[in-house]
Amino acid sequence: MLPLDKQLASSIDQVSRALAEWTVVALYEAHPEFEARYGADGRALWKGELLNRLQYLAEAVAADRAALFVHSVEWARAAFMARGFEVSHLTASLAELDETLKAELPEALSTRTSRILAEGMKVAARPESPRDDAVLESAFGQRGADTVRARAYLVNLLERHQAKAVDVLLDAVRSGRSVAEVYESVIAPALTEVGRLWHINEATVADEHYVTTATQNAMAVLRMKLPQAKPNGKRALAASVGGDLHDVGIRMVADLLGSEGWQVDCLGANMPTTDLVEHSVDELGRPQFDLIALSASTGLAVRTTDHAISALRTACSEGRIPVMVGGGPFALIPDLWKVVGADGCASSASDAVRVARELAV
Repeated sequence: MLPLDKQLASSIDQVSRALAEWTVVALYEAHPEFEARYGADGRALWKGELLNRLQYLAEAVAADRAALFVHSVEWARAAFMARGFEVSHLTASLAELDETLKAELPEALSTRTSRILAEGMKVAARPESPRDDAVLESAFGQRGADTVRARAYLVNLLERHQAKAVDVLLDAVRSGRSVAEVYESVIAPALTEVGRLWHINEATVADEHYVTTATQNAMAVLRMKLPQAKPNGKRALAASVGGDLHDVGIRMVADLLGSEGWQVDCLGANMPTTDLVEHSVDELGRPQFDLIALSASTGLAVRTTDHAISALRTACSEGRIPVMVGGGPFALIPDLWKVVGADGCASSASDAVRVARELAV
């Protein structure tokens, strides 16, 4: 990321609460019907919505990639439709936000935010047809998904039949599927699907948490089925960046690297940058690993990823640790890994093994 872009994004962060508050006032003045439509808590709900949108806007400015913001609008649009809210109100909120930013931010910044917001408003203003929204499509239809098993696995977990869900995975292994294939064709689509169901109000937070926790337990069972190669003398650190609470994907990467002979320190979710660096580099600036694998599951973790990589580069006064990244925003924007300064990007857990082999030479 360019220093100026990050500085401009930080300018949005510093006044985001005020910007959201002013936008809500203007929104309600322009649309007095909102008082009756959204009730006593409406203004607070809209402030929360606009704060979220401003967070994604700041990430888009920092990375100079409008798609980070546009994708967030696509998901907001889906949530509005699922909950019976008028999508036109989302469009109106973005228009008012644009006017607020033009009035309150320096022209050099508001010109950029206005361009990004315009792209978001195009998405928000599309006709309200669920069939036109990719974010509303079931994850079971994704390329490479084992649709039957992925659906059976998720249904069993939603019905709280954890043992039956594990049996689905073990049956896949017995049928000849590798653990890596089960991870990517059964578990990954199921987790994506429960996240989608929660977003469109068809699953609860409890459902999502249960499925995630049960999946971590199921992976512990599958881990015992992984072939183990001889140690290759390489060490890897795997973690989700600070603020990112999702770690199933990075645990899959750690499992598959371990089966290939790597010694892996998997530090899980929400790894603060300071602690990540402290664990990766000794007091003399010498790298302690041959590879760092970082996961960022949402667009809100992009700047954190950039910061983590920059901190690792600065701390390594002797040598350099290759950094591999992966996760949702990197799948969305093919060159984003270069923007954050990584050395490579993996599209899946098994692809991470390939990329790791290329980077740690």
